[in-house]
Formats: sequence, structure tokens, C-alpha cells
Amino acid sequence: MRGARCDDMTEARETELAFHERRYADFMALRYPQFWQRFGGVPDFAGKRVIDFGCARGGMLQRAMEAGASSALGIDLNPDTIAFAKQTVEPRWDGRVQFLCEDIRKVEIEPADILVSVNTMEHVLDLKDTLAAVVDACKPGGELFIGFGPLWHSPFGHHRLIAPRMPWAHLPRQNRAFLGRLHDKDGNTPDSIEQMGFNGATPADFRAALEGLPVEIISSRRNVANGVIKGLAMKAFLAPSIIAPLEKYVTISIYWHLKRTKSQV
Repeated sequence: MRGARCDDMTEARETELAFHERRYADFMALRYPQFWQRFGGVPDFAGKRVIDFGCARGGMLQRAMEAGASSALGIDLNPDTIAFAKQTVEPRWDGRVQFLCEDIRKVEIEPADILVSVNTMEHVLDLKDTLAAVVDACKPGGELFIGFGPLWHSPFGHHRLIAPRMPWAHLPRQNRAFLGRLHDKDGNTPDSIEQMGFNGATPADFRAALEGLPVEIISSRRNVANGVIKGLAMKAFLAPSIIAPLEKYVTISIYWHLKRTKSQV
């Protein structure tokens, strides 16, 4: 029986590793270029220190180092993806790349010339303090590229954790339409979307969290997509947002290009 359990554990680890390898390869080949297209192109990483907040499996920093970055730090709260990044990316760069499984609010780090964050801010529960720590992790004069979505109230803001039969089908009954479809091994359902890693923040919440931080907003864009037709369709979808209560339901993604200033705005 002990041997059988060991075999099961080995198979589970191999399955998890294969999953992470597929997601890593997908980011490297597809998600990385898509992300930077939405900012108009890849920044000049040469000689720069780069931080990736919500680094997942480390693909962003692998590409940044290949583009000539001098050093890089990835930080994330998921121990499984950090373990994969430490195994796959960190050893390739002779100590110039480091990954931490830490809360960015609680760790001292060397500030970056370029800070990147991909699809992380919609999961951050203490939004204002965490965003302040993210900004603080960038040097004065440095740049921040923060893109995230889908936002919770958008048509499929549940990140397709349930079958996406109809847009906004996860929102009725104070999110119970979503939570009621999720069950653990004992048949229990989550009490809140926060337990599932969603902050439920609206565009207004994100603007409020950014307000007063020492940054210059170079650009702030919503519903950015690759491809002319899809991009136009995503922008057209924003039309109802002129009615303030509807904004959160039609804002799918947000892309901030920021520049760190020397003092509080």
C-alpha cells in the first residue's frame, strides 16, 4: 500500500509539472507578445533591473533577461508556480534572477527600473496598500506596466471557473450563482469570492487605489485587445460606461503605463 501511495504521489507531481510546463510555454509563445502589443511594444530591458509582481512561472523574466536585463526579481504568493520558476528560470542566470514567494507589502526588495504585472491586480485583496507597495518597488523615474483582467463584474469575470453559459451569469444572488457551483471534496461551497482569489474591485476602486500615489499616468486604457476588429469591438463594448453604474459591467480589462515620480503627487 505504501508503494502504491508513493506511485500516486509521483504521478500527481508529474501531472502538475506537465501542467506548469504547458502554461509556461503558452506564456512564452503567446501571452508575452500579446501583453506587450497592448502597450505598443516591448520596452527596452537592456541593462535594466526588472520586477514582475505576480510573476507566476517566470516567463516574463526569462524574456526580459534574454533581452538584456541586468537583474530580475519575480514575486508571487503561489508556492507551486514559484517552485517551478525557481527550478526552470532561476538557475539559467547565475544568481541574477530571484523568485520570492512573499507578500510584496512585507518584504524589502531592491527597486526596479521597470516593473511589470500581468493579470494580478484583480486578485489582490488589500488593493490600496498592495498597489502602494508595488509603486514603491519601482525607482523614481522608472516605468510600471500593469495590465489586468477580466475584472469580476465583466461578462466572464469568474475566469471561466464555471461553464460560461451566459455573460454575467456568475453575479446574481450576490455572487452565489458562481459560488454555488463550486464544491470541495466534502461538498462544501465557498463563502465568498475572496476565498476564491477575486477582489471584486470595480474600475472606480482601481482608480481610487491609484489616486495619490507617486506616479505619472502615461496612459490608462480599458478593454485593450489584439487585432483591429477585436480591438474595435472591445472599445465599442465600453459605450454604456458613460452611465456610471454600468461601467463595472462593461470594463473587461485595464492597462496602466505609469512613471514613478520622486515624491507624493
